[in-house]
Amino acid sequence: MEQSQTTALVLGGGGVTGIAWLIGVLAGLARYGFVLPRNCHFIGTSAGSVVSTELANGISPDSLLNRQLDTQATSSESFRAYSQREADQKNQVLMQKTGGDLVLARLRIGAFALRKAGADLGPRREIIRSRLTLLDWPVRKLSLIAVDAQSAEHVTLTRDSGLPLIDAVMASCAVPGVWPTVPWNGRLLMDGGIRSMTNADLASGSSNVLVLAPLGYSQENPVSGHLQAEIKELERAGARVDVVTPDAVSLSEIGDNVLDPSRSQASALAGLAQASDVCNSISAPWFCT
Repeated sequence: MEQSQTTALVLGGGGVTGIAWLIGVLAGLARYGFVLPRNCHFIGTSAGSVVSTELANGISPDSLLNRQLDTQATSSESFRAYSQREADQKNQVLMQKTGGDLVLARLRIGAFALRKAGADLGPRREIIRSRLTLLDWPVRKLSLIAVDAQSAEHVTLTRDSGLPLIDAVMASCAVPGVWPTVPWNGRLLMDGGIRSMTNADLASGSSNVLVLAPLGYSQENPVSGHLQAEIKELERAGARVDVVTPDAVSLSEIGDNVLDPSRSQASALAGLAQASDVCNSISAPWFCT
């Protein structure tokens, strides 16, 4: 790979089943020679924040897969009633009510999220802690995406943000109405997926971008489904963009309730199997030769 080239790995949101699918795909790709270049910029949103943090800290996809398949290691995960289909439908209605105003729509979601502001973060912090092998920010470039619930502005959390790594991941994963917002510098942060399920446009400036999106293009969600536009923006800037979304088997295993940990093992194995079908479609800079 030429020295002038830079890479970005973008991992999107998708709940606990999305975490599992991401890990399965990455572990499968690794078996076909997939490598993470030294200059890789890791960009994680919600579920993707967990996996990108682990990868940036040097944890191998195989190690992550082994943990996903170990029921004891994932026993701290808790079931939450949730429907991605219903969430998408609610966002369709919300966009109609706001006349297509994305900022206003996100502000209303933020107001909903703030109902859990001030809740005890201890139990949630322990869940996030159980997902991470190392608790310090990595040296490699890592950006975790959250949204300010009060202003609807997106926030890119890095090692220079002054927020502990656990709390940064917790903020990116703070699904409105499910998990509490996370305080930071006088602001209250919620799930980065409220801006976009992928936030791939934040990889601007990279020569090669690989996007793994557990919820696909999310076109049914007008608030958060912007991947197609993000790809066009990156390509206009000269980037080579590769995208991996769940195939039919993976979609079935991920399910509608992406917060159901009982589906994690099957989601991971589906991602692992899917990797053999997608490895040839991913560009050369991501593979050993």
